[in-house]
Amino acid sequence: MIFSRLHAPRAIRRARLVVASVVLASATLLAPAGAAAQGMGGDPTLAQTLFEEGRRLMEVKSYAEACPKLAESQRLRPGTGTLLNLALCNEGLGRTATAWGQFKEALFASKKEGNAAREAFAQEHINALEPRLSKIQLVAEGTPGLLVRIDGYDIPAAALGTPIPIDPGSHQVEATASGYSVWSTTVQVGESADLKAISVPKLEPAPPAKTTAAPRGPAAGGDAGGGSAGGGGGSGGLRTAGFVIGGAGAAVLGVGAVFGILAAGQAGDAEKDAALCPGKQCSPLGRAEIEAAETKALVSTIGIGVGVAAIGAGAILVLTSGRSGPEGASAAGARPGRVQARVVPLIGPDGGGVGVLGAF
Repeated sequence: MIFSRLHAPRAIRRARLVVASVVLASATLLAPAGAAAQGMGGDPTLAQTLFEEGRRLMEVKSYAEACPKLAESQRLRPGTGTLLNLALCNEGLGRTATAWGQFKEALFASKKEGNAAREAFAQEHINALEPRLSKIQLVAEGTPGLLVRIDGYDIPAAALGTPIPIDPGSHQVEATASGYSVWSTTVQVGESADLKAISVPKLEPAPPAKTTAAPRGPAAGGDAGGGSAGGGGGSGGLRTAGFVIGGAGAAVLGVGAVFGILAAGQAGDAEKDAALCPGKQCSPLGRAEIEAAETKALVSTIGIGVGVAAIGAGAILVLTSGRSGPEGASAAGARPGRVQARVVPLIGPDGGGVGVLGAF
């Protein structure tokens, strides 16, 4: 694997590369057209334009500007001639490992194409670059699922322990694995024949994720509305609800008693009325009076049942609300807040009851 990095070329090397590029120009000027003949895709006009501009910039030693143009021309329409010029450009920038790899690739392509001139040119530069190649050697301890990267590029496990050609300059080495902390270091690689051996230690297990504690609610009895008067939000609320429900039950009980008295009076009057029930045999009008009295009696029964149940429920709430004040509220463990409750009579064909709906 080859890694690229900009590096200032030496003046002598630049002069030699300019001569070499001039020699190569006649063989590579029409390189994009040759690539098109091989059926490669891309924009031929743009590829040719970039190639020619890259060649022009190389001739004036503007390698930093020339290399991106040649690289894009090669991407649009790959060709051996363009690749050779790109390798020359990277060599001029001091990217020795990148240039070496590109010359190698061009050598194989030239052999396949049967172009002896390009093959010889590539081999000459390979022979000149190889003694100067700087390398990096990564040795890693056994961490399950270890992944090592150099400048963001993954290094295959098979390459660990093997010296890898690398461009001179500063490089970032990083090691990661699932469930382990990231390890990284920066290495400075020399210009010529430098070998940097990097030992990647066994990674440390990642610290457990911090859990955020749930926010604690306000203390019982601490809100401004119920601290002193109602014994806090919890117990005071239950006591208040108990009194409300009990009072409502007493009222319903009174209504039930009134309907009971009315029912008894209406039924007795009908039975005593000779016009309605002569000889204890009630006429249709008398029967209607008796049935009306029975309806009032049913309402009375339901009302009394509802009232008694509501009074009982209110008493239970008052008795179970505990002590008033902050201590009673804390013991109850209830949340502060307003009490909303209402009594709902439950009436059925055979009787009735009471239901309490609300939030305490």
